[in-house]
Amino acid sequence: MMVALCALVIAIFSSFTNAQRTFKAQKQQTKKFQSVRINLTGRGYQPSSFRLKKGVPARVTFIRKTPSDCGEEIVIPAYNIRRFLPLGEAVTVRFIPTKAGTFGFACGMDMLRGKLIVR
Repeated sequence: MMVALCALVIAIFSSFTNAQRTFKAQKQQTKKFQSVRINLTGRGYQPSSFRLKKGVPARVTFIRKTPSDCGEEIVIPAYNIRRFLPLGEAVTVRFIPTKAGTFGFACGMDMLRGKLIVR
């Protein structure tokens, strides 16, 4: 009887441990990327800085809400990114932040600026 009880306890514990592993794996799979939304207004980038985790794929969406020619382009030199931003349209930049540090981003004329912080 004692052997059966021990076997039952081991089976329950093993099942619980496997369920925990499965839950952790599912939780990690749902977080496949990090995302940020940046609005470009007459006052500049909103927010003007944002954080990303190093090594986790990123999707940064820029929406230009100002008709100013200055904001027609987004440039992130550290990651060799340069994209045209049509007025009122969402443009998503996808990349993997592989370098840690603080990096600038700006409009094509380098007048409007922001910061990308990778940790």
